[in-house]
Amino acid sequence: MTPPHSWSGGAAQVLGAVLGAGALLLPAALAPQPGPWTGAAVAGVLAGWCLLVAAAGGTADSGPVAFVRDRLGPRPARAATALYFGGFATGQAGVALGAAEFALGDSGWRAYAVAAGVLCSAAAYAWFAPRGLSPAGRRLRLAAVLALAVAWRALGGPLPGAGPGGGDRAGWAALLVAVPLLFGWVGLEGAVPAAARRRALGGTLLGIALAAALYAVLLGPPRAAAAPPPGAAAVGAALGFGSAALCWTYCRTNLQGTATRWTELTGRTRRGGVAAAALIALGVLVLGGAAHWDLPHLLIGPGAATAALYALIAVAAVRRPRPRPQEPTDHDHSDRSRVLEGAARPAG
Repeated sequence: MTPPHSWSGGAAQVLGAVLGAGALLLPAALAPQPGPWTGAAVAGVLAGWCLLVAAAGGTADSGPVAFVRDRLGPRPARAATALYFGGFATGQAGVALGAAEFALGDSGWRAYAVAAGVLCSAAAYAWFAPRGLSPAGRRLRLAAVLALAVAWRALGGPLPGAGPGGGDRAGWAALLVAVPLLFGWVGLEGAVPAAARRRALGGTLLGIALAAALYAVLLGPPRAAAAPPPGAAAVGAALGFGSAALCWTYCRTNLQGTATRWTELTGRTRRGGVAAAALIALGVLVLGGAAHWDLPHLLIGPGAATAALYALIAVAAVRRPRPRPQEPTDHDHSDRSRVLEGAARPAG
């Protein structure tokens, strides 16, 4: 096994944290709108943010919520937990719509209707099955996601032209494209080592660079082709159903993990959290269908929550730790290993 303090170990930790459903959804939603410079700018800002947090001790050991609590107090820590819950609850609307558009090969009201079914079925599974995927299952799912993302890229994109929801997006995308892009970077907030662990920090920065390079390739403009290759329609349909199935599994595990944040916020049961998150996501779907939103619009909510969470952690990083008169309780460590996924890693 690769030592966790090595360069390769740090890079693998970042890639495992941030890569996930975003590798499928962002190219489907945004390509080729962002352009290489937008993605590079987002990655550069995140690398600077990572150095700031690392200088303050990092989040890899205690977790992002505990990091905020130790420096800003319980109320900001509660706000961080609320951002997790709200961002990932609304984000499941985008994941469900992405699954529907992959399955149908089209967008519109039919996709919203199917997305509601995707969301309800994922919530029902999360309600009755509290356990998430095993570590081996998570690695296998990530490998499948990356294989499908590369296959879509080779085929020219999830849909002809701009991909699912590829209507009139140029106006808002030029201004807000960085916000949906943050959907692909969820997970980094809990994977920053302390600056004293130089090799691990170097590996973390390497992982950011590798993830940025991958997204630059996936979000790039498709190559012009004179004619589709033989069997392209059948291959596209198979990739679509496979992508839809993977998006469904991410929706399920995200609802499971979001329920944990609900319990931390309210002290109520996990099942209540599953129901609350699913109802919020369903409400976003209903609103999006009525307003004729496309998939990129649904990613603005979770992207904005991610930006707010990263900003809160940055504010905590410039503050000194608060005095701690007693040892933390087990509840204080409840966020040590649970990093929710938008793009990214399984919550269960």
